[in-house]
Amino acid sequence: MQKRRGDKNFIEQCFSMYEHKMYYAAYAVLHDVQLSEDAVQEAFIRLIRSGKVFDNPDSEECKRYLYAIIKNVSLNVYRKRKREAQIMYPAGDEIMDLRQDEVNTDDVNVEELLECLPEKYTDVVKALVIENRPVSETAVRLDISEANVRKRFERAKKMIKNRRGNDEKRNTTYREKHS
Repeated sequence: MQKRRGDKNFIEQCFSMYEHKMYYAAYAVLHDVQLSEDAVQEAFIRLIRSGKVFDNPDSEECKRYLYAIIKNVSLNVYRKRKREAQIMYPAGDEIMDLRQDEVNTDDVNVEELLECLPEKYTDVVKALVIENRPVSETAVRLDISEANVRKRFERAKKMIKNRRGNDEKRNTTYREKHS
């Protein structure tokens, strides 16, 4: 007799047989307990939603299918986190490029730009840009996490960029009116 994909007993048997092995496979890729647990859950959801039918949960075909699912789910989660990390937290070299692009320009008064920022952002920008400290040292010095340093720097850059954009708009409008 074939088991149907939505059969509760079949899913429970698969879960009891493979849950730990699938967790370890996911953990080998993700190195994170919660993400690995989420990957196992997602794998079982995919099993339930799939149209696959297996004779029994102990079959080689079922085992291979579940391991393929957990591998794919884990790799997808890993890639997604890696993409998000690159967007949210630039590497050290990229921070140096951002420092030069956003603040260290000849036509901008750095002190004036820093005055428009709240103090918590000013401290981060001064440490990273003016004092040229690494993110890790800045985090220790300000008693905040490295992720918080990066986020504050990102927000400060955005505020500076908006401020510079507003200044340019005002200058353009002033020139147009007085030309």
